[in-house]
Amino acid sequence: MSDGECGFGRGEHGRVPLVRLLHRAEIAYVAEFDRRLADTAYTSLTLAHSRGVLRHLGDGPVRASRLVDECGVSKQAVSQQIAQLEAAGYVAVTADPSDARARVVTLTERGAAAQRTVHDLFAEIEADWAQRIGDDELERLRRALTDLGSCS
Repeated sequence: MSDGECGFGRGEHGRVPLVRLLHRAEIAYVAEFDRRLADTAYTSLTLAHSRGVLRHLGDGPVRASRLVDECGVSKQAVSQQIAQLEAAGYVAVTADPSDARARVVTLTERGAAAQRTVHDLFAEIEADWAQRIGDDELERLRRALTDLGSCS
């Protein structure tokens, strides 16, 4: 399928604009993650849960307010994710013993198992991409994206 057929027409210099390529890669990654996740016991999870709230709970309980800071999204978005994850049994939410107004979020056994599964899926997708483009190319891509995304 050509770039035009994918809806990613060529830019002014005859090349597909980088923003479109990055978007296309993200769409492909999300689709592959969703496809693989559908074959697990954790179908109520999303990539947003996985790269949001869940990834910040691996080292133990965390205050909900800290999750807002760490996730880099709105308080409302984090609260919605926490509520969804709690309803699905991935996290438990309790009052902070040192401040009853604050909430503490903790992974449940189901949440820890889901977190391991998600980690494995990320590794599988990365391995498949390395096979497609080569280990060296993937490492160069990782370094370039790291450099581009670092704060100056």
